[in-house]
Amino acid sequence: MKKKKWLTMTIAAVLFLAACGLQEADDYIDENYTFIDAVQSSTNASDRAMVYRTDQSLADTAAELIDVQEPEQVGEAVDGRQVLVYDDEFIILTEDPDNPGSTLVEVAEDEFVRTHYNPGFFTGMFLGSMLNGRFGSNWERTQANKCRNNNDDCYSGGGYYGTGTFSSGSYGRGATFRGGGPGEGK
Repeated sequence: MKKKKWLTMTIAAVLFLAACGLQEADDYIDENYTFIDAVQSSTNASDRAMVYRTDQSLADTAAELIDVQEPEQVGEAVDGRQVLVYDDEFIILTEDPDNPGSTLVEVAEDEFVRTHYNPGFFTGMFLGSMLNGRFGSNWERTQANKCRNNNDDCYSGGGYYGTGTFSSGSYGRGATFRGGGPGEGK
């Protein structure tokens, strides 16, 4: 009788855990979306962002990823962009300007966002206080000054087209950076 009770409890526990959606959003993205590009810091190879494409709308992609793993914060959808904030990374969704109905999905580690993102990229998605709380009390002001003084080391996300290329303005063609990421030569 004890064996049967133990087996029943074990099966119930496995089913419960399977129903909880143990898969993380970044793993789901890697397994289900098309890999497009990777960009890494010129000074720290582990400081990086990976970019994928899915043939779904931004809203459908966000809903799918939220269903896979609940984010800590969900940014408002603004100008064809939305950010999902997880424990140690940001997932940035951008409507693909070259493929209507498709979405570019960028998985950027916290350090990449902290050291390379222009704070203006996040305007309207959520409060700057959330970013300052995550990256330090003066992050927004300090990073904005850094971006003003050295635009080659600032990134606005969502504009990958070809290996190592991204736009420093908003998103789309006409990249300022070529090859390798922030700080790399032109």
